[in-house]
Amino acid sequence: MVLPANMSTGAIEKEGIVADIWVLTQPTDSSKKRGFIRADVITGVSGDTGGVLAVRSDTQGLVSLAAAVTPGGKRKPLPAGFHVCFLQTLDEVRRDKSALAKAVMARWVVDQDEWQWVVEDIEDLAPSDF
Repeated sequence: MVLPANMSTGAIEKEGIVADIWVLTQPTDSSKKRGFIRADVITGVSGDTGGVLAVRSDTQGLVSLAAAVTPGGKRKPLPAGFHVCFLQTLDEVRRDKSALAKAVMARWVVDQDEWQWVVEDIEDLAPSDF
């Protein structure tokens, strides 16, 4: 690969790592569908026990990353600081030098009776789950 004189391989590696992290959105109403956004378009995160919201740099809009409703429809509050846990999870994924694209998702873990940020390889996701 030939690089332009003003571009370093370090910049490409950093861009590749960030671009390969995807975050599952959780709409707050039934008219919208879940989807994935690139982690590098997230410029702000806030949250409470009801949900975690992120600001998108590309649209300046808010997107829900976690809502305090289990897949079965039960209301289960998110733990205090769950939005900070999201940032910590993103930091861990960015430090992982894996070449595989990653998905970060808020998930209710039934057997542990708690919300967690889960990281999975994109190639391991089952399309029928989405």
